[in-house]
Amino acid sequence: MINLLIVEDQQTILQLLKIYLEQEPNLKIVAVASDGQVGIEKVEQYRPDVVLMDVEMPGIDGITATRIISERYPETKVLILSTHDDEQVLNQALQAGAKGYILKTTPAQELIEFIRSVHQGYLQLGSGLVQKIPEKQEPATSINFRSPTHQYFPLLPPPQSPYFWIGIILNSTVWLLIIIYGKFAPPTYTSEWGIKILESNTGVQLSVPGIGRAEANSTSGKGRQDPKTDYLYIAGDRTILEEAAETISMTPGDFGHPEISANDDGTIISLTVEGDSPLEAQEKAFTFHHALTDRIESLRQAEIERQEKHIQKTLEASRKKLDEAQKNLSRYQVSASITSEEQTRQLASNLEDLYRQKAELSAQERGLNSISQELGRELNLSSRETNFAYQLLGDEIYQKQLQQHAQTRSELTGLLSRFTSRAPSVINKQAELDESTAALRQRANFLLNRQVSKSELERITYLTLDPKMKAVREGVFRDLVTNQANQQKLEAQIQELERQREKLEGRQKTIAQDKLQMDNYQRDLQVAEAIFASTLAELDLGREHAYSVYPPIQLIKEPSLPKENRPTSPNLKLLLLAGMAGTFLVTSGLMLVWFERQPSLVEPSVSKNKLSSLTIDAKKNKT
Repeated sequence: MINLLIVEDQQTILQLLKIYLEQEPNLKIVAVASDGQVGIEKVEQYRPDVVLMDVEMPGIDGITATRIISERYPETKVLILSTHDDEQVLNQALQAGAKGYILKTTPAQELIEFIRSVHQGYLQLGSGLVQKIPEKQEPATSINFRSPTHQYFPLLPPPQSPYFWIGIILNSTVWLLIIIYGKFAPPTYTSEWGIKILESNTGVQLSVPGIGRAEANSTSGKGRQDPKTDYLYIAGDRTILEEAAETISMTPGDFGHPEISANDDGTIISLTVEGDSPLEAQEKAFTFHHALTDRIESLRQAEIERQEKHIQKTLEASRKKLDEAQKNLSRYQVSASITSEEQTRQLASNLEDLYRQKAELSAQERGLNSISQELGRELNLSSRETNFAYQLLGDEIYQKQLQQHAQTRSELTGLLSRFTSRAPSVINKQAELDESTAALRQRANFLLNRQVSKSELERITYLTLDPKMKAVREGVFRDLVTNQANQQKLEAQIQELERQREKLEGRQKTIAQDKLQMDNYQRDLQVAEAIFASTLAELDLGREHAYSVYPPIQLIKEPSLPKENRPTSPNLKLLLLAGMAGTFLVTSGLMLVWFERQPSLVEPSVSKNKLSSLTIDAKKNKT
């Protein structure tokens, strides 16, 4: 609270000043005076903090009264409120001991700020008055000047300010608490360890010929939820903490909850736990790890039991399907015309033999026809051609080549009766026949010492030569008769073979239908057997499959034993940082409060509070 004395001889201004200043909660007008003499007496009586002094007054003027008050009562500060901005009056007021000099045109709010600044020990000058101080007169370095638009503050509250001592006390308290905590706080030690989640991939595959592949497998990883999430939840369960604490005869609160984190890919989980000593921290870590592994194993066993119950039901259903498939196959085998696979194979072999015999007979028949026709056309050979024929037929090498050629030709004819001309066997046999023909022509060219055409060679090849043409003609006739009889015999044999073929083909069709149905039943049986075997394998893999749900963990980093001289807390670096932060916050807070209570750096806008409306020319009023 600032106790204020107003010395003003003009009642109008005095009343307006009282109205505005009494509205401030931290200003108290203890007395008023109309001249300098009364003002000095009021200072003696009330000992105010600040005197708001007019200059021109009857009796003792304001300058004289200021000098007397400054000499007798130095703790009271005088602020001159005048209508004059004369340099001489300003200098006289400052020499008399005034702590401020402002004009009556100053706004009311700014006047209040001037009063507060003077009370705090600052020299206050109104706008435009600083430059009127003579250069030879320099204020003390401990005094700051203020104008409505300029103000100079010290960086820290002065020692006489209460904020200075409050800051000293609060900062000392902060550092004292830091020192006490660092000295007497019990040390704690941290043990660290890490576990790795191993991948589990087990399964069985059954390959069924003609059916496909049946398999039962279990895979941990992409095919299911990330086990890291499950294990982090399990490790954070309070029951794990309670079991670990009970193992070493501690309460969960004394044990402390471990800190758990995982790397980005989720395969490594890091854990830390604190203890009052290095050995205690390590013991807690081992105990918690064992409790965690026991819980995972118990969950895995529960999963195995659940899966076995489910698989037993599936196994029973697959066994029923297998029994039904076996019964269906047995019933059909009894009623079907096919008794065994050997019967089917024998029937197919018989048909094959019939096809081969028919082809051979047909080839022979076509060969006889061809020979008969050829002999009939070749009866009118010339004598020259007859000599050539005897020459060729008398050569043993040619005869052998001719027999080989005839056999190859017969085989080709047989193949053509069974296959098309594009078949590989027909193409190969045709190439062999061409080679045989080329060999015959080459031998004929050598024996006859000339080039023999293919048509000429064919005409003389099949003719049986004799020195006498009559014998030749008779031999040809006998051959024709014999060939005709053989041809009729071959036709009869071919017809019989055709009837047998039709009968066997009908039988084969019936057997094929029966076999198709039997194959379907056998396929159903194989599928049922595969499903049953896969279910059995899945039952055996129940334990391994549980490892895909709860994969095994590996201790990749054993719980560490902290060093005795390096506790986790109290940490000297953290304490220093905390002390520095506390000092910064305390000092900053006090500085903000102190600056807030200083005079405003911004000139308030001219408003209805402006004292210019109250400005009265003292000389005119006195007149």
